[in-house]
Order: sequence, then C-alpha cells, then structure tokens
Amino acid sequence: MILINLLPVREIQKRYAAKKQLFGYAGVFVLVLVLIGAVLYWQKGTLTDTKQNLTTLQNQLAQHQKELAEIKKLEADKETLLRQIEVIDKLKQSSSLTVHALDEVSRFVPSQRLWLESLNQNGLTLKVKGMALDNRTIAKFMDDLKSSAYIGDVALSGASMKTFAGKNLKAFEISCNLVTPSNDTEDTVVNQDVNQ
Repeated sequence: MILINLLPVREIQKRYAAKKQLFGYAGVFVLVLVLIGAVLYWQKGTLTDTKQNLTTLQNQLAQHQKELAEIKKLEADKETLLRQIEVIDKLKQSSSLTVHALDEVSRFVPSQRLWLESLNQNGLTLKVKGMALDNRTIAKFMDDLKSSAYIGDVALSGASMKTFAGKNLKAFEISCNLVTPSNDTEDTVVNQDVNQ
C-alpha cells in the first residue's frame, strides 16, 4: 500500500487561502482608501465652490447694502419733502382762508351804521373790534357773520357805550373762528361772489 502525505497540500491550500484572503483584505483596504480619496476630492471641490459662492454672495450683499442704504436715505428725503409739502399746503390753505374770511367780514359791514377799529387773527381765531350805532346793528352783523361759510362760532365778547364825536355809540368786540368750508359750500360761495 502506498501512503501519500496530504499534509503539505493542505498546508499549501491553507497558505493559498490565507494569501487570497490577505489580498482580498488588501484590495478592500485599497478600494476603501480610493473611495475615501474620491470623497475627499469631491468634498474639496464642493468646499471650493461653496467658498466661491460665499464670496460672490458677500460681494452682492455688500453691493445691496449700499443700495439699501441709498434707498433708506431716499425714503427719508421723501418723508421730509412730503412734510414740507404738507406745511406749504397748510400755509396756502390758511392764507386763502384768511383772505376769504376778511372779505366776508368787509362784505357784511353795514355802511354808515358800523365801523371796524381792528381785526386780530391768532391761528384760527379772529377778534373783531368796532363801534356801531345800536345793538340791533351789532346783532345783524353777527348774524351775517354766522351765515358765512368761512366764519364759525361767532360770539360777542363785550359791548359798552362809548362817546365819539359827541354821539353815544356802542363799542363791541366779537370773537369767531375761521372755518374751512366743504367743497360744495366753497363752490356756492364762489358762485355767489361771481354773481355779485
């Protein structure tokens, strides 16, 4: 009978399997290293792109900040101009109101029965001082002022007897408020003025 020693073959097979396994692990290790390198390379590229995008966005932000500051300055200038226009409109309206009110007062003064000594305006308050022949003339003058679209809250502040040129006359003081009429009332007043 022949005896064959199979131990070296098994040992060789074991060594071969161990080498194969070692090469497999080494291959996997190299593959993992290659994958890690690829991921790192990709991340580095992404990081570079992100940094470039960030720089671009920061530059755009700085440019937009300048534009935003300019827009805020323009809005502040606009607000200032609007306030100035509002003040000018109020002054125009106030001066126009004063002119109309004085025209109304002069129109309602009965000739040879009532004389005005002074007119004082403080804001929208108008004080009228004068002399009249009698109380009825003062009352009619006050009623006429009340009918005006530009004058309101007419009140007699005081009345007294006063001698002037040898005659006893009634000195009076009337206070009233200047009123801005509505557009319909103003159109009616203007039409009345044109017709007269």
